[in-house]
Amino acid sequence: MSRTKYLKGECQHCGGRLEYPAEAIGTIADCPHCQQQTELRLAIPPEEPALPRRIVIWTAISVLILGLGLLGALIALKRAQRWAARQKRPIAGLAATTPTNSESGSAADAPAQKDFAISPVTLEKAADSSLIYAVGTVRNTSDHQRFGVQVELDLLDDMGRKLGTAKDYHQVLDAGAEWKFRALVVDSNATTAKVAGIKEDQ
Repeated sequence: MSRTKYLKGECQHCGGRLEYPAEAIGTIADCPHCQQQTELRLAIPPEEPALPRRIVIWTAISVLILGLGLLGALIALKRAQRWAARQKRPIAGLAATTPTNSESGSAADAPAQKDFAISPVTLEKAADSSLIYAVGTVRNTSDHQRFGVQVELDLLDDMGRKLGTAKDYHQVLDAGAEWKFRALVVDSNATTAKVAGIKEDQ
């Protein structure tokens, strides 16, 4: 026993949906919706876009996310470059010996200290480490020994603002002798140093 195959179509007048036996295709029949005669034929399938809308939407979202990610990466790179530049600036200024008093200066430019001659101070980076030292010389101009000599230095930034202090100590300084002090600089932002004073044990 064969089963009848039914097809679907629509009325040419009212657009109502029709269902009819396959062998009736191409014949004329009354539309049950508008009662007008219409030819039984297959409904024309709706046109679909070449690319499904869902694919277009997801593609646009993906491009937007990639663009935002690239923008974020560029911003992060710029910030990292600025941070690296700030970190390198103090060290770059100290790669070579940096005079912190005027090159044309002399002991007269330093604070007046009785029986001591003080040289200009420089900052030097240790060759075998990242430590930085304030270096200079103190000479005993008197005719007798000096005991417990301590040099005190002010550490300054590149704008001349005081950041802190550094000190070095020498136990005995003979008459006419010269002591090369070497005070550890603990503030990495310091770019210059100057002698604030000299003390000695009484």
